[in-house]
Amino acid sequence: MARAHVDPEAWAKKVRIWKIAAIALGSILVITITAVLLLNKVILPSLRDSRGYSQAEEALAAGNIPEAIDRFSVLWDYEDCRDRATELAFSAQPDDSFLQMIQAAKPGDTVTFGVWEQDGNPGNGPEPISWFVLADGEGRLLLWSEQILDQQPYNDTDAPITWAECTLRVWLNDSFYHTAFTPEEQMLIPLTRVKNVGNPASGAEGGADTEDHVYILSDNELRTYYIYNPYLEKITAVPTSYAISRGTEVHTKWRTACWWLRSPGIQQNCVNFCDMSGSILLSRAANHAGFGVRPIIWVFSPGRTETTLYLNR
Repeated sequence: MARAHVDPEAWAKKVRIWKIAAIALGSILVITITAVLLLNKVILPSLRDSRGYSQAEEALAAGNIPEAIDRFSVLWDYEDCRDRATELAFSAQPDDSFLQMIQAAKPGDTVTFGVWEQDGNPGNGPEPISWFVLADGEGRLLLWSEQILDQQPYNDTDAPITWAECTLRVWLNDSFYHTAFTPEEQMLIPLTRVKNVGNPASGAEGGADTEDHVYILSDNELRTYYIYNPYLEKITAVPTSYAISRGTEVHTKWRTACWWLRSPGIQQNCVNFCDMSGSILLSRAANHAGFGVRPIIWVFSPGRTETTLYLNR
């Protein structure tokens, strides 16, 4: 059988057309990917922030100061939101004693803010909460409770769960938040966008990012703060008498206890925690009883510009 004759010029023309088509297709692909990234990273967040700014303005016009503070504070780096949230928060305070205390505080210090039952004697009222100043910068301080304040399961059931949906998050931002802090103190706690990362080893999902007044550390945040914070000498914690009375399990010798992190564990129904010796490479079923809670909160601290370590902007 005779071989088919191939016209060199025709073949070269086809090759050129294929190359042009490939280049065009590649260009379209690059443009599409760039457009999608631009949409997701720039345009949509900008529209979201602009809408949030309008909501803050509407709340302020309606006289709803707490809602206006929340809406401005969750947009911390957008426009003039940081200054407006801070100004509103402190303009609602009956005196400036907290402002003086918080402006003098620095990472490594301890401050008292809010109250919670701690000595196990409800008859004498709740005690002031002692907080470790974990980080500062850009007009805020990050406070972390020195002691384990209560015993709570991460979630009421053994079902697959994330931080966004768990009952501990509801308890912290409802019962704890409204009991521990007066309405005026609540205005000093900005609403924070919390990033929830999955577990790369197990594949368990971190779930949706959240907006919280009160939350708990993730394992990555704890590692980061522990490594880079020269004032944080240990991560073990002792529960209060009240937390023990609520069922917090205590080491017989060290008197330390386990406390929850918000990161997913080895399965979707498990959560990481810090154990009695300070190890954080562990997870337990989310509905386990006996583990404690160490809340963290941001508080407004105007005039701070330098950042020592700043997670969850």
